[in-house]
Amino acid sequence: MSTVTPFPVLALIGAVSGSVTAWLLLRRDRPVQVLTPSAPPERVPPEVAAQLLADERAERLAALGRFAEAADADPELRQDCADEIVAHLSHYWSDWPAWQAQVWEFLLPHLNPTSSTFWPGIDLHVENLTLFCVDLRGCEVRDAVFREVRFGGDARFDEAVFTGSVSFEGARFARHAFFGGASFETGADFEDAVFTGTAAFDRSTAHGQVWFDAARFSAHTDFAATGFGDDVSFDAAGFAGRTSFRGTRFAADALFTRARFSGHADFTAATAAVFDFTGARARTDVRVLRTWPPAWAPGEPRRRRPGWWAEVTTPA
Repeated sequence: MSTVTPFPVLALIGAVSGSVTAWLLLRRDRPVQVLTPSAPPERVPPEVAAQLLADERAERLAALGRFAEAADADPELRQDCADEIVAHLSHYWSDWPAWQAQVWEFLLPHLNPTSSTFWPGIDLHVENLTLFCVDLRGCEVRDAVFREVRFGGDARFDEAVFTGSVSFEGARFARHAFFGGASFETGADFEDAVFTGTAAFDRSTAHGQVWFDAARFSAHTDFAATGFGDDVSFDAAGFAGRTSFRGTRFAADALFTRARFSGHADFTAATAAVFDFTGARARTDVRVLRTWPPAWAPGEPRRRRPGWWAEVTTPA
């Protein structure tokens, strides 16, 4: 077989080679373009940065004020305005507690029934946030959700009225929690809540089911003269400090199953359709005073970590 390359093919190769050579010569004669990196931006002086932040903060507060004024005139805007104000509680500043106090000032007058600018039927929805020095004393809201919220200061809900659903599930009260005289018109959920300081629910009322399952009460716990209109559950709750259910009225079942009592416990004059302490225990190696509901009393103490515990039972 012949290996001679046909003339047309050789001509094509020569044409291509010549074109490439001409392009390279032309490229060599072009001036070289040197790219120099741009200079880094100048650092903003601290005093200028502080002024910018101050301007931003002032503008945010001014915008909230304008929104609240518009909502006063138009009820259709009120829930949106409340949501916007609550959203601003999560905006972080170096003085976060002071910032939150300023933000609350735009909303609190609209949650107080005695105020001329009261907005009825407002919902509050906060989750997974730290709140400082919350003060909703005497306020009225519809649905209130404070799920997984950490209250960094005292939380005051004295005489507050909750007309809708209420959830403090997983909430952490780092200091005192005051709910004295509060009204939960459709019940409430405090499951897994942790009360580090005083937990005051004295004189409060609840007309629906209430859950304190697995809640932890570390200090003084006060449910004296509280009125529950439906079932209440303290299943697996822990009471470490002085606990009072003195004069508490349970219209339905009061469930303290698997609860733990480490300190004082006073159920004097407490009434319920049914008290249930099945699986509940009381620590016996501490000097405390306890008054149990009729037909319930601690049994034989047994060694359980930590200390000695007796199961609360109905004596035979």
